[in-house]
Amino acid sequence: MTPSEGDVRAVLNQIIDPCSRVAGAPVGLVDMGLIRRLTLTPGVETVDVHMVIGVTEYGCLLAPSFASEARELLDALPGIGIIDIELDGEFDWVPEDMSAAYRQQLAERRAAINQVMLPTRELPSRSAAPARGET
Repeated sequence: MTPSEGDVRAVLNQIIDPCSRVAGAPVGLVDMGLIRRLTLTPGVETVDVHMVIGVTEYGCLLAPSFASEARELLDALPGIGIIDIELDGEFDWVPEDMSAAYRQQLAERRAAINQVMLPTRELPSRSAAPARGET
């Protein structure tokens, strides 16, 4: 039995974007929106995979390592034939490319961090202490 697109996406989603790990909200390439295109072509007993992998910013040097890890993981998946991986030269990733579930997780993570890092400060009431210069 050959792998489905869902099987291939699940394998690719095991590749964690290191920047998301540093941010405390690890996410795979699929949920991050870095698998720009994925095409499966069924053969007799295998399925050929063609994909385009992107990065979030022009200066990111991780695309080749993503491609290498993707090839290694897909090679280990039974029923995979030819693996063709291209690197996206468009650098047109936007946050909306992330899955809705991950965007929600990231928003919750950021809100939790803001509660710790940017606590609201209670101002003393005017009646509690005289203002500077008052007696």
